[in-house]
Amino acid sequence: MIVAFSGNKEKFTDIDNIYMTAEETINFIRNDTDRYITNLTEYDLTARDSKSPSEYINKVINECYNFTEEHKKRLNVCSIIAKKYFDNGYNWKFALIGDIYEEGFPHTRADIIFLSPKIVNYDDDALITVLIHESIHIYQRYNKDINKYLKENGYTISRRRDSELLIRANPDLDEYIYKDRNGNELFYKYKSTMPTGINDIIPAINEHPFEIMAYKISEDYGKLKLSKYKNI
Repeated sequence: MIVAFSGNKEKFTDIDNIYMTAEETINFIRNDTDRYITNLTEYDLTARDSKSPSEYINKVINECYNFTEEHKKRLNVCSIIAKKYFDNGYNWKFALIGDIYEEGFPHTRADIIFLSPKIVNYDDDALITVLIHESIHIYQRYNKDINKYLKENGYTISRRRDSELLIRANPDLDEYIYKDRNGNELFYKYKSTMPTGINDIIPAINEHPFEIMAYKISEDYGKLKLSKYKNI
């Protein structure tokens, strides 16, 4: 399956990518304009080994980095391939962070894709898959036609996420818990009130439909790559 949600038919070039400096990344995290860190629950903060949003911010900003030219070269090459598979219609903006911030997991906030050096150094196919996944989250955030996807796939709003005590924060999601067509609520929650990390959660089949969509499309890229070799 080739997917292209594109509002821009011009040829993609390396200058389309925006690379935030360490200072710009620090300012974004410190200002917290989307209130992601401010809205972390006490259990989210415990999972991040912090007692307050300000403590977490102060830890995180010590691990904001500038991209090297080699980083930019790799991301430029992989972005071209990823955008041919899924073009979300936006220039891609990247920030480079360490392993303290969200344990180094790739994620998005506003129109920014946050990556760690470890992720940038993935092999090409793995990095392309990550870029597709995260660019889908940007698309979801800014395109109202995501509601069509939710409706067509039988997802309906159940309640607000902040109504669930131990729900795990995820910056890639909206503010709602959804139900599937069988009435099952879709979310991840911590195992206890003292989570030891972001992934100290109760195993579940599915999370939020935004994640289901992002995994489905990005994993289809991997299947497409593998299909080239099935008859060898």
